[in-house]
Amino acid sequence: MDKYRNGLEKRLKPKMNHETGEYKVEPFRDAQIALGRAQFVQREREQFFNEAYSEILADLFVAWLKSEPHCTKEREYLYSVAMAMGSVKEKLVGIETYGNNMKFINQQKKDSSAESEGDDTNEQ
Repeated sequence: MDKYRNGLEKRLKPKMNHETGEYKVEPFRDAQIALGRAQFVQREREQFFNEAYSEILADLFVAWLKSEPHCTKEREYLYSVAMAMGSVKEKLVGIETYGNNMKFINQQKKDSSAESEGDDTNEQ
C-alpha cells in the first residue's frame, strides 16, 4: 500500500507558490487521494465478505452432502439457510450503496421540494 501511495504522491506533488513559500490548495489532488483510499477500502471489504460468504456456503454445502437423502427436512433447512445468506448479503450491499449515495439522495429531495414549493407560489 505504501509503495502505491508514494508513487501517487510523486506524480501528484503539491505545487508551491514560490513568492510566498506556501503550498497551493489543490482540490483535484485531494480528491484523487480520497478516491484512491475509498477504492482500496471498498475492494478490501468486498474481498473479506466474499471470502466469508464462500466459506459459510461451502460449509453448508458439505453439511448438505453429509446428510442422508431421506432427511428432507434437514436438507430443506440447509438450503433455506443458504438462500437466507444470499438475501443478507444482498441487503448489506444495498445498505452500503444507499449509505454511499445518501448525501446525493438528500440533495435531490431538497431540490425537488424547493422546486415544488416554487411551483405552488407561481400558481397562486
